[in-house]
Amino acid sequence: MSNCKLSIQSITKQYKNNKSVALDAVSVDVQAGEFLAILGPSGCGKTTLLRIIAGLLPLDSGKLYLDGKDITAAAPAKRSMGIVFQNYALFENMTVLENVAYAAKLKARRDKSATKAEVEQRAMELLADLGIAEYAKKYPSSLSGGQMQRVAIARTLILKPDIMLFDEPASALDVATRLQLRTVIKDIQAKFGTTMIYITHDQEEAFAMADRIMVMENARIAQIGTPSEIVGAPANEYVKSFVVDNLQTKIASLSKALGADA
Repeated sequence: MSNCKLSIQSITKQYKNNKSVALDAVSVDVQAGEFLAILGPSGCGKTTLLRIIAGLLPLDSGKLYLDGKDITAAAPAKRSMGIVFQNYALFENMTVLENVAYAAKLKARRDKSATKAEVEQRAMELLADLGIAEYAKKYPSSLSGGQMQRVAIARTLILKPDIMLFDEPASALDVATRLQLRTVIKDIQAKFGTTMIYITHDQEEAFAMADRIMVMENARIAQIGTPSEIVGAPANEYVKSFVVDNLQTKIASLSKALGADA
């Protein structure tokens, strides 16, 4: 496809310690600027796939192409991807501004592409975009979970990745903060046009955010489609049960929780 940003071709991964198959010939093309949610229960292979895409885990067979270039064996730093983890992974001894600017300063120094002041200005602009500029001089320990996740997103964005990878970034947050973070991430996508791949086990979250959803079951893709395609025509009983039926339950639970918070 001419607009294909990332092509994942027949990725297979087996863990040698327990001989379990984590990924079984998984293939999907991710379009430029697309928000793809990878949805599935624990152990289905979704996080393994994300780590292989990022270069943090070797694959057994298959190919990865970024803008048509083979990156299967490329080091993580050569893939132009940023990853946002569930646990934030911030430096506790650095301020918010220092956390966001740290890797970008190292890159700018190496490439001679920007001054320290220019990097810090860019960091402040991103903090403003994410609504947390007022916390620039604070340390992570003084922030809420949602604020720390915004710092982690800013730290990733400042490196201008071609693709942003999210590993269940909202799973540790309360309902209201999760909803706020969704808005932040979608606003970022709209502003920067960044291709995003988002791992989640939450049906309602996937349907609220994604352009397309890739439903996984036991190391394989059960169905790929838009939210309306999956609801309108689930591929099999698993998709109907795990996705469509559970979606109704999630929406009812979310509505109840929001009513209780009001």
